[in-house]
Amino acid sequence: MKTDLVEIFQTIRAGIQPYATMGYTVHENSETGYDLYSEKNIKQNGEKVTERFFTGVYINGNEVEVKVNTDEFSTKNQQLIAFGENTAGLRVVQLDDAKLKEVETLIEIIHTHFKEKEWI
Repeated sequence: MKTDLVEIFQTIRAGIQPYATMGYTVHENSETGYDLYSEKNIKQNGEKVTERFFTGVYINGNEVEVKVNTDEFSTKNQQLIAFGENTAGLRVVQLDDAKLKEVETLIEIIHTHFKEKEWI
């Protein structure tokens, strides 16, 4: 069980980094934050969208936050924490294999959603 926030952050970031080769662009890559965006130009509701947040992991205070884009995605049954408009995710203070699998599965679900919507 990992309890050190830097170690938790680095472990989750290592799981997210391969998505950078799947059509996402790194926007933040620091010691406390790592996030990916889609930069595919699309039209949505008649407006041009040039970048869209995909996922990120951040050290925030005494926890690590894993955030995902929930635009056009229902999170009602997912038990996710709302971080703001179209952003939800998990707060992690301890990381074991089961929690890491939960994080990886959540990100894979959102990646599949992005592919289905042709956002990447």
